[in-house]
Amino acid sequence: MSANANAALLDVRDVSKAFGAVEVLRAVSLEVKRGEVVSVIGPSGSGKTTLLRCVNFLESYDSGSIRIDGREVGYREAATRQRRSERDLAAMRAETGMVFQSFNLFPHLTAAGNIMLGLRKVRGKSDAEARQIAEHWLGRVGLAHKADSLPAELSGGQQQRVGIARAVAMEPKILLLDEITSALDPELVGEVLEVVRRLAEDGMTMLMVTHEMAFARDASSRIVFMADGSVSAAGPPAEILGAEIENERLRNFLARFRASHF
Repeated sequence: MSANANAALLDVRDVSKAFGAVEVLRAVSLEVKRGEVVSVIGPSGSGKTTLLRCVNFLESYDSGSIRIDGREVGYREAATRQRRSERDLAAMRAETGMVFQSFNLFPHLTAAGNIMLGLRKVRGKSDAEARQIAEHWLGRVGLAHKADSLPAELSGGQQQRVGIARAVAMEPKILLLDEITSALDPELVGEVLEVVRRLAEDGMTMLMVTHEMAFARDASSRIVFMADGSVSAAGPPAEILGAEIENERLRNFLARFRASHF
């Protein structure tokens, strides 16, 4: 085992972010080690999605530090806030694959074409290499037979599985999942979560924003609870989702969640 085996792959330290006068993230700190699945839960408006977008630098952050594999995200140095070049940002985002709520597939490209695009443009793969990788990952998510289908010809669950395949095909160091089942009909949720479960079993490092509490309990190494833009509680699933919860905000959130889902 290497000396860095227990080091954090993702290290978020005291990150704050405001939109105008509204402080969305307030000194957020968390870490994700290699091979871990960390789920982020919390009420709407607590900053969960903004946190993921900052990790991928789709949003800049105002203060603090985000490092992936020891490298500062988005800025050449956290202290100076000097942005990296667009080329550097594109390469960095390829190492932090992100799967969105709304699929975000290009409607004019086939399932395989959506996966191939980043492989060609960012990874420099040939058409033949990109096609081979796309077919491999479509097979892994159970969609080998849909390689040449357009997004409009796919169900929501199938589109989201293509989105996952597209992200993982880039061989990211960490996968960011933003409420990936929230736009799906209930009967399609299971097929998407099963893909994520298999990735977790394969050792993929993931930071996942979710309202799927049962899945978070079963698949996560740790769970982070966010409220009012900050980390209010964090720990193993049995502690965060257990019967005896000392944190009042977490206890109230879970009570409201359970009341609305049963």
